[in-house]
Amino acid sequence: MLRYFIAIEPPVDQRLRIGAVMRQMGDPWPVPHITVMAPDGLMPDLAWLSRVKEVAAQSARFAVKIGEAKTFGDRVLYLSVEGTGLSSLHERILEAVSPELDLVPESSSEQEYVPHLTLARSHNENGLSQFEELASTLGDIPPFEVIELTVFRREDPSTQYRAWRRLALAHSHQY
Repeated sequence: MLRYFIAIEPPVDQRLRIGAVMRQMGDPWPVPHITVMAPDGLMPDLAWLSRVKEVAAQSARFAVKIGEAKTFGDRVLYLSVEGTGLSSLHERILEAVSPELDLVPESSSEQEYVPHLTLARSHNENGLSQFEELASTLGDIPPFEVIELTVFRREDPSTQYRAWRRLALAHSHQY
């Protein structure tokens, strides 16, 4: 079954650098990205795609800064991400994709959108502590301008997600 998600990819040089660290952490096919919309609500019929293109075309470009390594409990190691337009872009896409579905989270710290770039996932206790020093080598990534969204697609559960479509943001700047 086809599955999709919408993300921001760092510039190529940053993707290569982050991808090399992710490979050292055990990810054989790293895809460095900042998730804007998870697969929930992105149905295989692609009815949402034209609405997401419209949101992208009406969204001003903005800068993001990849920050320090953090964790979600003991299960995910990630790099924090800051960007003035990131949360509002996420919310506009949620509204456009599934206004009839209740995908917009309630006011709960557990359900809030937390912009991040996942580096590693742990499938056992204390599996992330071994990667903390490696993650710290990524602490000096320069800010970059978000100029497009990438729609990733996975053909079936046994394959990896791959960049499928790129959706340009508007040319005006918002800093």
